[in-house]
Amino acid sequence: MPVKTKSIYDPPEPEDGVRVLITRYYPRGVKKDRFDRRIIALSPSRGLLSSYRDGEKDWDQFSKTFLSELRANPESLEAIRSLHALSKSQDVTLLCYERSGAPCHRYLVRDMVAAPDLVLGRAEADRGERHRWAPSRGPRRARGTA
Repeated sequence: MPVKTKSIYDPPEPEDGVRVLITRYYPRGVKKDRFDRRIIALSPSRGLLSSYRDGEKDWDQFSKTFLSELRANPESLEAIRSLHALSKSQDVTLLCYERSGAPCHRYLVRDMVAAPDLVLGRAEADRGERHRWAPSRGPRRARGTA
């Protein structure tokens, strides 16, 4: 099942399945019943968020640094593995406070959860060849959606 993404401010829907909040900072005005789990290890570091918000890093630089942070954090890697396994049996929706359409780390995490071997480096070891994870540039939308 594909992992979905959504803003935490969008209303919950039954097809969301397990709703996972992946923000560093807790979103204002959001009650805990709006999500099922919160995994801070899948959010950018405070320093990376600040440098991106302040314009010191562009989206490509942010994406590369974020991937490096995740690869260096065993808790992040375990969360990616866990969500990948969960997504095989249940719908999973990753949540952040950014509105749909804005560049957001949740799209990067979605891609990593869909292909954890590329993030974890197993593809290289298994195939003996170099694979490179390329972050998506933003949300994937179905036709006819806003």
